[in-house]
Amino acid sequence: MFNAISRRQFIAVTAAGSVIPAWASSAKVLASDPATPSKLPPKARVDPVTDRYWGVDVTDPYRWMEAQPKTAEWETWLRQQGEYTRSTLDGLPKRAAILKRLEFYGSETDTLQYVASAGGRLFIYKRLGGEQGFKVFVKDKADGAERVLIDPLAGRKADEPPATLDYVLPSHTGSHIAYGISIGGSEVTTSYIKDVMSGDVVEITRILSRGTGWSADGTRFFYYRVRADAVLGSQDFGRGASCWMHKLGTPPSTDVEVLREAEGPDYEPMEDDTPQVKGAMNSNWVLGLHLLNGNDIAMVYITKAQDLISGKPQWRKIAGRAAGVMSAKLVGDTVYILAKGRQSNGELVKLDASTGNFTNGTVVLPAGEGVIDTMDVARDGIYVHDLTKGLGGLRRVSFDGKIERVQLQKSGAVWNVFATQDEDGPWFQMDDLTWPGVTYKVNATDLSTKQFVFAKPPSFDVAAFKTTRIDAPTRDGVRVPLEILHRKDIKLNRRNPLLIVAYGSYGSILDPGFSASNLAFLEAGGVIVYAHVRGGGELGESWHLAGKKATKPNTWRDAIDSAEHLIKLGWTAKKHLALWGTSAGGIMVGRAITERPDLFAAAIGEVGLFNTLRFELTANGPGNDAEFGTVKKEDEFHALQKMDAYHSVKDGTRYPAALLITGANDLRVEPWQIGKFAARLQAASTNVPGALLRVDYETGHFATSRKNGMAKMADIFSFIFAHTT
Repeated sequence: MFNAISRRQFIAVTAAGSVIPAWASSAKVLASDPATPSKLPPKARVDPVTDRYWGVDVTDPYRWMEAQPKTAEWETWLRQQGEYTRSTLDGLPKRAAILKRLEFYGSETDTLQYVASAGGRLFIYKRLGGEQGFKVFVKDKADGAERVLIDPLAGRKADEPPATLDYVLPSHTGSHIAYGISIGGSEVTTSYIKDVMSGDVVEITRILSRGTGWSADGTRFFYYRVRADAVLGSQDFGRGASCWMHKLGTPPSTDVEVLREAEGPDYEPMEDDTPQVKGAMNSNWVLGLHLLNGNDIAMVYITKAQDLISGKPQWRKIAGRAAGVMSAKLVGDTVYILAKGRQSNGELVKLDASTGNFTNGTVVLPAGEGVIDTMDVARDGIYVHDLTKGLGGLRRVSFDGKIERVQLQKSGAVWNVFATQDEDGPWFQMDDLTWPGVTYKVNATDLSTKQFVFAKPPSFDVAAFKTTRIDAPTRDGVRVPLEILHRKDIKLNRRNPLLIVAYGSYGSILDPGFSASNLAFLEAGGVIVYAHVRGGGELGESWHLAGKKATKPNTWRDAIDSAEHLIKLGWTAKKHLALWGTSAGGIMVGRAITERPDLFAAAIGEVGLFNTLRFELTANGPGNDAEFGTVKKEDEFHALQKMDAYHSVKDGTRYPAALLITGANDLRVEPWQIGKFAARLQAASTNVPGALLRVDYETGHFATSRKNGMAKMADIFSFIFAHTT
């Protein structure tokens, strides 16, 4: 299903806004510790279960937390942990002041995610300053008036769990828009289609679904959905999923399957499959994609659109898993494939839709110094995003093969490049870690860019803040890129509270961009460092492979070595140092603090993967063997055991103060992953209470509202300051 966090989803996780140990019996409560409450969190019942893997016995003291359906014991323990943590965090000295500053920055800033053009209309996805959720706005023409098209919170009461948009997908003609809404961050999406002019809405399915594409003429919508009888939380939840087709004007009950799991000649078996179908305007073809973990394009197929519509597709495979496809686009009778399988930094390949395949296709943009990772198609050519030394760029590959660079007005991150084949030039966003997002449109004539304003510019000044980029040496001679956010008047006196953020999985590029929330931390004297550790894709596929399966220790050791380098340079000291990992970044933070507990004063583990030996048994686990490994193979079991933070905790050790965060409705990393780690830390650490387990019952893997996000950030920042100053 869905696992890796995309470049800009990272903002939703970290700015929208265990397993944690119990304490040793000999530990003493320190009244002087600002984070120590008057009593301790509830102990978790110990009920050991021993598994034998390849001759190795592994004992799991809290296996009972995994039970499905959830037990009353688990629910009670989780709620009591959350209440204890809530009372503790509310008492932190700086929380009220930080929350006030977060509210200021949040109310003064519109958050724009993207601008997309379709059929002459502009679709704008943003959250207005001070409002709780994102909405979709539309302009019927570029210079026309803006109106609200989709508001997931409309009609919902204040005491109801928030509703969020999980995806938005306009048709090529711009006449209709498909979208998905889930409640309380569950990502159990109900899909709808809305007529842009009339406002009429049709519910397509309440089964967990995601839109995948539209037919060329915009009359048919393709969407992925799980089995009708799939049981939420079961290991086979995502098995047997398929892609469906809905024809506008017909009852959704007559929708038909168009691409099933494992369908197509020369299918390469994999543990997880998210089938998708995509059409393109002015093309008689459609693409069929098999995605691993809901993100990685494992295989690409093609067939005539009319054959698919008639129920007789003649699928032909044009790229397999070895190609490392990142994107595939149709342009008439031609397919463009952006891939990293042969070239670590990526290449763009052109092939004939009737007879070609990736192997015999023509390379139209060869690999270079920068990493190329995304593309979209405009009327005048293919626009490709590249990343070089942390800075984004755009190039146009004309249909005749000419390669030209877009002239950007600033240096920073380039993201959400959206183009349409009936319009020249794409729309795109730019920002940097210390200046907010700006919207541009490319002029196809001279490749200049023009700025447009679709969001209220912030009233506050960001001139006091700066991004410094350096490389940190590691123990094996590799250099890790670091981006350091700080006030310009910072002094390298070894006394700065410093927070390192890292991810390092799936080949994902850690590109969080501007977040107004960060300013509340920076202005209070904190420093934020984004460490581009191995396992990510910042330096190409080779960087990813250097932090995958058996090489995964590089991920957390890069974080450790980066921390030591920052200390050496005077940015901070051990007692002022914090580390933050989110989702698969839980491996990074969990293993960094269990391998080097002396190095960090505080750790944040958000919706983190801490018990890797058990992850493949979860609803979202199948398919992750490709990234982390499986216990079914001896060598991969040993790799998983090394990266398992839960089983790396040792009794009687002073671990950093840990704040572990889960959303009760998390479908990607189930709360027991965080709960088990929390219980283990609370039992083992001599640093009382060992860990705090923060539970949000209105969220899942991502924050669901501005209020949720600000509360979470206030907790995180005040917790860090409490333990690093």
